[in-house]
Amino acid sequence: MSNVTVAPTPYIEGVTYASTLYTDTAKSASNGAITWEESDVKVPGMKIVNADDVTGAKCIMTTGYNPYDFTDKMCSDPLQSSKRWKLKGYNGDVLDVYFSTTTGTTSIYGNLSKLTNATDGKWKGFRTELGFIVNGQFVKSKGGDGLGFSTTRGTYFTKLTSSDSQKEETLSAMFSQGLAGPADKYHPATGYFYPTSRFSYPLYALEDEIYTGPLSANYANLFGDWNPSEGVPFGYFYDDDANPDTDNVLMANCDGNFVVTDPILEAGYCEGQWVTYRSQAGLDANGVPYPSDGVKKAIPEDMVASWQNDALYATGMIDDLANLGLNYYVTIGDNTKWPTPNQFVMRFYPVPAEAPAPVEICNDGIDNDKDGLVDCSDSDCSADPICPAPVSEICTDGIDNDQDGKVDCADSDCLGISGCGTEQLSTTCADGFDNDGDGFIDCADPGCAKNKLCR
Repeated sequence: MSNVTVAPTPYIEGVTYASTLYTDTAKSASNGAITWEESDVKVPGMKIVNADDVTGAKCIMTTGYNPYDFTDKMCSDPLQSSKRWKLKGYNGDVLDVYFSTTTGTTSIYGNLSKLTNATDGKWKGFRTELGFIVNGQFVKSKGGDGLGFSTTRGTYFTKLTSSDSQKEETLSAMFSQGLAGPADKYHPATGYFYPTSRFSYPLYALEDEIYTGPLSANYANLFGDWNPSEGVPFGYFYDDDANPDTDNVLMANCDGNFVVTDPILEAGYCEGQWVTYRSQAGLDANGVPYPSDGVKKAIPEDMVASWQNDALYATGMIDDLANLGLNYYVTIGDNTKWPTPNQFVMRFYPVPAEAPAPVEICNDGIDNDKDGLVDCSDSDCSADPICPAPVSEICTDGIDNDQDGKVDCADSDCLGISGCGTEQLSTTCADGFDNDGDGFIDCADPGCAKNKLCR
């Protein structure tokens, strides 16, 4: 890919590296990267398989070897063998992945990837388009040009197609089954948070475009929009097989703020409460985690204390809440009429969630919600215990008691009280008081000009 710079060697086991994706071939700016954690996954983090060693299939997947037999990773490898290449978006702007092509017969490529929200805010979803970079500009592919999203048989999606009508391997966008979902032939246990259905997005596909529908309610009800990787909750994980190449089991999550004391180990303590969505906390008589029932329940403090002293348990970020697994197919036909016959681009558009309305912080000296009122002067702070109880305006003492910028009769709170009102009556033009709050008293007030007492 001509817009990529791969992290230089050496690579250290367990460290994450990036093949940085730049916005152009001049490599002047970047919005994201293809990443890999050095392990059985290797540099540069993504490859094209043109002939699977078992099935002959073609796919786009991660690079590396299979830890169980040290053969190259292939499309047909077992489901949970680190097959997905990982694309991370760092700032919410477009991500371009360039692919080189040669002229030949029609080829159908299955995609196995994860799209990660690595920004500082939540996402609503994403859109991806196929196209070409022509004179530095993205030009979207067109129907019938020999490039498009398709079924496993290479039939282009010429009409809007929903993932609900396709098999999971053909078109889907799902978060890890370990988070939510029923047990099946690939997953012997139910997902931790929700045992009956996956966290997911519906996908809608056309020949040159795929986009998401609304995030599934089971994810949104717990976490809101698609979480960024640095904003996911923390969990307690159990190493059930003492194998560093397999995922640890999520046993609990911090319901509240987690304070990080060691960023490298992701260690710290929960300021809220440790809870579990499993049917019971801990392990059963056979040393196996209980299945999930999707009901939140508190974990006894003595159990948490025992985990803290057990090397098989560790805290960490539930980072799969930021990683969306994507399955789709791209079919390449006659490329001789493309604007760039030897290259096409897959462009990803993250869809940021709307930022929440700013909230007034009542003791920082800043107008946080930009309404012109600071701290306790803002009515939003009226119920905050840090702010004194509101004071009523006293209408005859020359002081702005309620601190709204208006004194005595100039304050609408005083209308009709203690002589406040119009200045043109005989009683108010001779009482020595600024009844209408305009700074003029009795006959000096224009309102008394026609009163006989002031002629």
